[in-house]
This record gives sequence, structure tokens and C-alpha cells, in this order.
Amino acid sequence: MKIYVDDGSTSIKVKWDGEEGVEKKIAVPTTFKRGWKADFGNSNIVNYDIDGEKYSFDRHDSTALNTNNIEWQYSAANTIAIHHALLKTGIEPKTIDIVVTLPLSEYYDTNKQVNKENVQRKKSGLMRRVSNSKETQMFKLNSITVRPESIPAGFEILSEMDINQSLLIVDIGGTTLDISQISGQMTDVINIYGDPHTGVSLITEEAKNALIEAKTYASNHMADLFIINRKNHDFFDKNINIPAKIQRVKETIESANRRLNERIINSIRQFKGYSHVMVIGGGSELISQAIKDFCNVRHDRFFVSSHPQFDLVNGLFTMG
Repeated sequence: MKIYVDDGSTSIKVKWDGEEGVEKKIAVPTTFKRGWKADFGNSNIVNYDIDGEKYSFDRHDSTALNTNNIEWQYSAANTIAIHHALLKTGIEPKTIDIVVTLPLSEYYDTNKQVNKENVQRKKSGLMRRVSNSKETQMFKLNSITVRPESIPAGFEILSEMDINQSLLIVDIGGTTLDISQISGQMTDVINIYGDPHTGVSLITEEAKNALIEAKTYASNHMADLFIINRKNHDFFDKNINIPAKIQRVKETIESANRRLNERIINSIRQFKGYSHVMVIGGGSELISQAIKDFCNVRHDRFFVSSHPQFDLVNGLFTMG
């Protein structure tokens, strides 16, 4: 059995063929902390052990491990997050083949060639043994395939394009910005760019600091929910401890979002000659309009799906 995984820094997206060939997919947050949680007496598995270190899944704790850095891709927490997501699929644990990803800045070296050392580092990290506090069976990984982020997401669109056209794929995740320009029919990789320091985390960190001023201590996951619900006053009213600070938090999020948009547009300036544009990743809703305005391609050649956080894992699945 082969399972496809986009192991982003804020959530793990998983896709697989279910019973009778029905495609299934899930997204699971990557919020883990050191140490085990108290057992609540149910069947949920949240406590894990790897390399003699204990970790637990906790979407609310403000002390959750920081995943907004490139080293997270090779960390014990990354391996645990993937195994935790696999258990959430409902598939009975077994030996599987898995396809995962690396940001462009990690998958390619400075000469734009595959960084074999990083690819092997990713594979080696995922082969570590993971156990859980309930001592139940875990998945075993047989073969691991590592693919670059952003590029697979455009597979279906590129297959319908003329070879003289090209698609600009802008992938904004929690930690990284990955931009690729691919010719129609996937005949050529024209240009790639990866920024390991530009992602939604730029907004997340400022949102968390503003929330602290409101005596509201949030995990990255909770801070991201404030960003997602930035126009939902009821959400803010229910979750902020000092109502007088609500407007301050909203303004902080909007200001940080403007700076993120400016940084991404500046990165796109180095790409020329594309005929189509696709925006993917969990941060798409925050940046897509600015990209559309800047790139100024035909309306029917600008693509943002209704669930852009799944675009990459959908592409991995389609490519097989």
C-alpha cells in the first residue's frame, strides 16, 4: 500500500486509496510537546516515544514545539507527526510505502540539482522506530520517496497546457515559500526559488505576541485559527481574555499579512514569461489576491482551488 504525505510545518496532509478505490484524505495539526500527557481513559493515541524521548500531541498548549523552522523537516517531531497522522487515517497499521516532500530550498542545492544528502537525511529520519504509550501496533515504512514541494501540485494543469506555455506555482506554507516555473506538459523546470524564512509563521508569531498582550497564551495552532478567523468577531470575542485588545490583535494580523504579501511579490519579480499562475498551500487565502493583481494573467489562467492546502498531496497522489 502506498500513502502520500505532504508533511507541512503546520499540518500533515495525507491521501490514499480507500476501500473500492475511493480516494480519501485528511489533515492533522503538527502540535506536539515534550513529555507525555495524562491518559484520559479513551482509545486515542497521543503519547509517543522516539529515540528514548517522549512527545505528546496537544493542539492547545502554548509550550508546543516550534515547527516553523527548516530543521523541523528532519526532526523527531516530524517523524512522530507523520506517524500520528497515519494512525488518524483509520487504516489498520501495516507495512506501507510512503511519499513525502521537502521544501525546494532543501530538495535542491545551490546549483539547482537534487540535494542527495538532504533527501537521504529525510529518509533516515523517517525510518526511526516510533512507539506509543498504549503499546499498540504502529505503521512500518518500507520504501520512502521524497519529492520537491510545489511542483507536483501543478501536474494536472500542466498536462493540459501547450509546451510553449508555462505555469508559475506559488506555494506558501507555514514556514517556507516555494516558487517554481514549469513548462507545459512538464517538459522542463524553467526556474525555482525557495525561501525557508518566508511563510505564514511570520504572521503567526506577531499574532501570538499580540495575544500575549491580551493575556491570551496561544499555541501556533490556536494563533493560526485567529488568522483564519480574523474577520470573525465572535471567534475573537470567545477566545480572547481581554476584549479591549481585540482590535489590536486584528490590526497586528492585518499589518503582518501586508508585509508577507510584499515579501512574496518581491520574490515573484524574478520570474518572467509565465502564462498561467497557480497559488497553493495553507496561506493561499492570505496572498492569492495580491498575486493575481501583480501577475495580471488571464482570469481563466489563474488557479486557486477551494482547498489549496491539499493541492500538493493531491498532485503527489496523481503522479503516483
